Amino acid sequence: MEMVCSRLCCALCSCLSGTTDSVSDKVTFPDMESAEWLNLLIRQLWPSAEQYANELCRNTIGPALRSALEVYKLKSFRFEEVELGQTPPRFTGIKVYDDQALPEVVMDVDCEYFGDGKIKASISDMPIGIEDMQLSGRLRIVMKPLVKDLPLVGGVHVLFLGKPKLSYNLTGTANVLDLPVVKSILYRAVEEQVERLMVMPNKLPIQIVNSIDVADFMCPVPSGVVRLHIIEAENLAKKDIGILNMNKPDPYCIMRIGLQNFKTETFKNTSNPKWDACKEYLCSSDTRFGNKIHFEVFDHDRMTDDDFIFMTNLDFQEIWKNEIDTWLRPTESNSGSLHIKATWYDLSDSADSLQIQLEEMCALQLPTKKPLHSAVLVVWVDAAKNLVSRHRFRKKSEPDTFVRVIVDDVKKESTVRERTKDPVYREGFVFLIRNPWTQKLRLEVIDRRRTERRLGRVEVDLNSVLNEPKLEVRGKEFDLQDSGDEEERATLKLNIILRILKKAATETNERVAVE
Repeated sequence: MEMVCSRLCCALCSCLSGTTDSVSDKVTFPDMESAEWLNLLIRQLWPSAEQYANELCRNTIGPALRSALEVYKLKSFRFEEVELGQTPPRFTGIKVYDDQALPEVVMDVDCEYFGDGKIKASISDMPIGIEDMQLSGRLRIVMKPLVKDLPLVGGVHVLFLGKPKLSYNLTGTANVLDLPVVKSILYRAVEEQVERLMVMPNKLPIQIVNSIDVADFMCPVPSGVVRLHIIEAENLAKKDIGILNMNKPDPYCIMRIGLQNFKTETFKNTSNPKWDACKEYLCSSDTRFGNKIHFEVFDHDRMTDDDFIFMTNLDFQEIWKNEIDTWLRPTESNSGSLHIKATWYDLSDSADSLQIQLEEMCALQLPTKKPLHSAVLVVWVDAAKNLVSRHRFRKKSEPDTFVRVIVDDVKKESTVRERTKDPVYREGFVFLIRNPWTQKLRLEVIDRRRTERRLGRVEVDLNSVLNEPKLEVRGKEFDLQDSGDEEERATLKLNIILRILKKAATETNERVAVE
């Protein structure tokens, strides 16, 4: 796959630099250019991609699907063979974003796949198949970091900006797949894994050259944090009268960015709700390009489905490095408006701005009563050594382990590494932190084969990271506490990086939209 990506990136750089003038006249729809040259390129490279597709399914998607299906007592899922077929995906439009200040190339493509590929898999040793796959959506390709030697790109991040349209047919063991419940579980499990793998904010990283830092590429520090404040709405229309003959709605607002959703409280019988709700979102360097924040206002109903009142949106580009306070008009309605405030925060590697941020949080939390955050924590779980699973009646054995990363009540888990005492995880996790002076990071190494028995733990006071240069601990091997083996020292190798929120310096600190 490294060879395929290298050839692709070289060709992309050549095409983007040499065909801009000729392609610009072939506009298929607003903001997107013709992509026929890219379709020719993919057609040539498609036969070489099958090996990578097999590795991706077996090493990344397979373990995640296996864990998801075991919850429903469908055990031992595994991919047997992936055949991509002769029909490659087709790209109907392309857009490259022009920002030479960024050390990366950001490109969006509208893609569709109606292929003849086939996937062979098994559940509990019973064969199943996936065929007649159809996929469409807007795909983002971020080529980063840019390097000085060919192929000029260190790697590629691939993601869908929204949920793609995905359909396929399941074939195989009749007595299993004929059951509607089993089919539904399989469909939902596959859909969830696609979302977790590569739907914004999740990205599929593909490393091309070995000289780049793996941790920084696979789990980069976010570029900033957006604090969104849904303040109020005005003049909301009542969609139905209802049993109690109330003439005002029971409104609430949903805010969507990619897969991330946030819902306000529901207010009773009012056309002018004052929600005063805050939500913070982590942003990567490419988030501002081609993305919108979507707001939907609904009227809650007890007896029937909630009624849609109106929808509006905000371009992410307006928020980037800025602070705005504005009223948003509905996109398809003449009644109602939404008052929001959005503030961009850079991330600092100095603890000097922490006290300022904590004071600002305290002032904001008085009216909102919602927990806000002053810092971002990035945890890179690299590898463990000398893990030993003991059983009461058995000798030492090599465990199937995963790492659970915990900050307060937020828990995230790595994928399972099977039958090894020296697992290599190489996975990153990002948390929003309220107060690094008082919070702790906890990690637990869990053996899945022994009913999730804990093999050891690490606990780190985030206050100690504030004393480190640039607020970073890199490549440190932490001793696993409670590992239960005095003969060999069990360790967990980690990177721990803190960044403090700092309000971006802008030319105009506040802009009010013209109604």
